[in-house]
Amino acid sequence: MTVTAQKVEQNVLDVPATVEVVGAEDLALHQIDSLEDLDKLVSGLGISSYTGGQPRIYLRGMGDAFDLKNKRVAVYVDGVPQIDSVLQDPMLLDHVERVEVLKGPQGTLYGRNASAGVINIVTKRLRGNAASAFLGAGNHDQRRGGATLSKSLAEDQVLLGINASWTRRNGVLENVATGSRGKLDGQERRNLHLKADLYPTDKTALNLTFSHFEDDSAPYLQTFIDPTTWKPIRRDAGRGFVPVRFYQIDRDTEGHTKTRGNGLTLRVSHDFDLFRLNSITGYQQDKLHTVSDADYSSNPLFKWDFDPYTNEHKQLSQEFQLVGNAGAAHWQTGVFAYGDQTDNSNAFKTSYGNILSNSRYRTRGVAWYGQLDYVFVPGWTATAGGRYQRDRQKLKDFQQDREEVSKSKSSSTYKLALAYAFQPDNTTFLSYGTGYTPGGVNTSPQMIGGLPVGPYLSYAPEKTSSIEWGIKGRLAGQRLGYSLSLYHTLLRNQQVLDMADTQMKNIGETRYRGVEMSADYQIAGPWNLNAGYALNTSRIRKSNDPAELGKSVPFVPGNTGRVGVQYKDRIADTSVTVRLDMNHVGRIRADAKNSFSQSSYQLFSLSGKADFKHWWLSLSVNNLLDKQYYSNAIANSPLAGTHTAVYGQPRTVLLTLGSKF
Repeated sequence: MTVTAQKVEQNVLDVPATVEVVGAEDLALHQIDSLEDLDKLVSGLGISSYTGGQPRIYLRGMGDAFDLKNKRVAVYVDGVPQIDSVLQDPMLLDHVERVEVLKGPQGTLYGRNASAGVINIVTKRLRGNAASAFLGAGNHDQRRGGATLSKSLAEDQVLLGINASWTRRNGVLENVATGSRGKLDGQERRNLHLKADLYPTDKTALNLTFSHFEDDSAPYLQTFIDPTTWKPIRRDAGRGFVPVRFYQIDRDTEGHTKTRGNGLTLRVSHDFDLFRLNSITGYQQDKLHTVSDADYSSNPLFKWDFDPYTNEHKQLSQEFQLVGNAGAAHWQTGVFAYGDQTDNSNAFKTSYGNILSNSRYRTRGVAWYGQLDYVFVPGWTATAGGRYQRDRQKLKDFQQDREEVSKSKSSSTYKLALAYAFQPDNTTFLSYGTGYTPGGVNTSPQMIGGLPVGPYLSYAPEKTSSIEWGIKGRLAGQRLGYSLSLYHTLLRNQQVLDMADTQMKNIGETRYRGVEMSADYQIAGPWNLNAGYALNTSRIRKSNDPAELGKSVPFVPGNTGRVGVQYKDRIADTSVTVRLDMNHVGRIRADAKNSFSQSSYQLFSLSGKADFKHWWLSLSVNNLLDKQYYSNAIANSPLAGTHTAVYGQPRTVLLTLGSKF
């Protein structure tokens, strides 16, 4: 399988790192349209959201529970970084070729925000004259549709294409305060892509993509839970709590989250024989508007509402890359620069009165990187790479007319690896890599006396170092694909949200260790078995709270697993695929003191697809047994002594009919 996880096309077995790939066929079979559903197919990956279109991504135990700007898992789409959180959950319907999950620190090639790894989304390029369309429907009033059209001109030297897709569904939550059902957590998403691929010569390629998205999703969806029984509760008319049924929620402000955005990507490549020059230019702008009940209650004694909260974001990035070969050496080097600006305004309505904020957060950065892969004897490849990057963050508070706060810092990252192909299509590797998350300035003022009236504190970059051994390949006459990896990661100068004043601070250090394995086995005839398992152990080594020392990192499961059995064969002139999957999610600690944790759970799903000559039919059933579970839980939130959780999705059934010409 060919991937671009290291920014060049190469066989996945030649990458000295653990890479899991989800292709277009698997995305279509499972009818996956969001990154939040991707973790069911990738070991050690966890994705959830409770703020409407702003995913929290965890990989190998490392992730981001609160920071929406500085991340530990980078998301790229066609070579362009998705810096803002609202850009990090693009629709995956119909136009995505594959999703590559590159694990471990990737600071050398990807720079900032890749401390735990990278999710690299590669969209489909245009291929001649073609047309396709689909329509789907399911329970909870699910609807989806889409169409793709491409046209070839000038003997395939010019290709033009358009792709449009749309999804909507009602929610399942009942608001006990208003009596509404399905309104709070309903969702509608719309996407448009316009593409133009030009090939003026056999050595030159220009790929231009314009994208537009609209996302109407839910605001904060936490509900209070009883710490003993784990059953949902709500505030009563006083200061106590009373039980509610599963999928019930309590809001006096139902709220909404609306996001709109546009993007433009231009990739230019030219082969100069001795090397290839690649240029990737990306521009994106988006606006988020949300109204949300942040106290999770209709009790007037407790009122903290975002009404409204708006984010207007723009980013521009440019990368120039040179790629070449010199005998046994394969090299790449490049420069990367970016600029990012977020204008934030917020009306924070509380029981004590309204608090207004209006600020601008700007980040700038420039970097040089290089990597060399050298085959020094047949079968043995050494890899060495490095990156130097300088970032600057500025924050201006317009509401209080404060002096602009600025923070700048340079960082260096590097990678060393040794790989040995001990037999055809089988490789083992040992690697050491580093990554970093830039420092910055807190985008909200310090909480003093329960009110956001303090200064904007700054914080320094955090550094990650990791050593990994892995083995991967294919055996049994290519019928068995396998991967096994062991890793040890240390996160230093860790950026942690101090709940005492809601400020990000460098007050932590954490050690992560783990083992990951996956296998894909063609058992016999049309039967296939796919399985994966990830075990992650973590220990907090430094903290401003002594009670957290030696404890496990919260919000991520200690282990995850998956097993899928698939039948695929031709019946008459029809290709038929049926697959049953089981996903296991291990115990999740809900706070850094490990005083509160969520039990493990298992979910089953069923997928099927029939491909005819010019049309196809897909059926997917998620949460087949209709299990009631929480997708995540947080202790002592929003106040000490209160615990909240987000309901997991009930059974969903979706049937889709499509055509292709």
